[in-house]
Amino acid sequence: MWRNHPFAFGIIAITVAAILFGVAGALAKVLFHADISPLDLTAVRSIVACAVFSLAMLLTQPGVFRIKKSALPLLIATGLAFTAVNITFYYAISMISVAAAITLEYTAPFFVLLISVVSASRRVDARDVGIVALSVAGCFLLTGGEAELFSLNAGVLVGLACGLAFAVFNMLGNACKRRGVGATTVTLYAFLISSALWLAALPTLTVHEIDYSGDVILYIAFIAIIATIIPYWLLMYGLRHVDALPATIIGMFDPLVAGLVAYALVGERLTVVNMVGIGVIIVAVCLITIKEKNAPSSSQKNNAKKAPDESSGTLQEPTQNAY
Repeated sequence: MWRNHPFAFGIIAITVAAILFGVAGALAKVLFHADISPLDLTAVRSIVACAVFSLAMLLTQPGVFRIKKSALPLLIATGLAFTAVNITFYYAISMISVAAAITLEYTAPFFVLLISVVSASRRVDARDVGIVALSVAGCFLLTGGEAELFSLNAGVLVGLACGLAFAVFNMLGNACKRRGVGATTVTLYAFLISSALWLAALPTLTVHEIDYSGDVILYIAFIAIIATIIPYWLLMYGLRHVDALPATIIGMFDPLVAGLVAYALVGERLTVVNMVGIGVIIVAVCLITIKEKNAPSSSQKNNAKKAPDESSGTLQEPTQNAY
């Protein structure tokens, strides 16, 4: 069943991942109100996610730890990009609003478009440019068109850096698929590399000063497990079947959900303009989905050559894991 509809399930996986990312962003704002710094939250989140996911894989799929030496540089790059996305994102939402920070994160389609043109990794046409412009405009409306987005303050610059890092992360996800590295292996090594960096940095952080009350522990556990492990695996799975450009556009469900959750938990407003933005984002997602479905991407074409064996969880290659 999964093998017959890889593109559709890729779209669904990326959509669910975006929803969980949106929830994580809003909950992070709640923790910042509890005086937990972005660096501390990112470190704890990464270490907890790595510990839980690694233990689960050791018990259920120990084979995902085995990789080809040739894939190691790509996995290291993916782990570094993963770390950069998290650091810049949490720093941004500590300096500007959740909605504004997520708007800047989702300049990622623009950066994917730019990198694709420069590297000639994707054939870009006028429809791609139009859909990217539409999606970014929708995200801007969703956040209410905040004036701070036009000022080159530190928060805006960090948010743009997050957009670039997220674009690179998505493109590396596509590259991992082309190299035959499975979603579970990519996710695992991203967590391992990120947590190793954070463990080395622990002496410079203040995680020991966090007030680990019941609510704080629950929020951290939710962010680390439900809003980190699951969505990143889903994103990596989706990127096996969907190119980075449409993936980052579909991912704009993230700010949509973040805005709704932030409205409920943090008291941020949701206006008529925001609702128009939601509509524009949905239109952009529908357009890019239809375009990709009617004109299979390079990612989908490669899929026909290296279809994953769903029953065994491995590619049709001897040493790599599909999931």
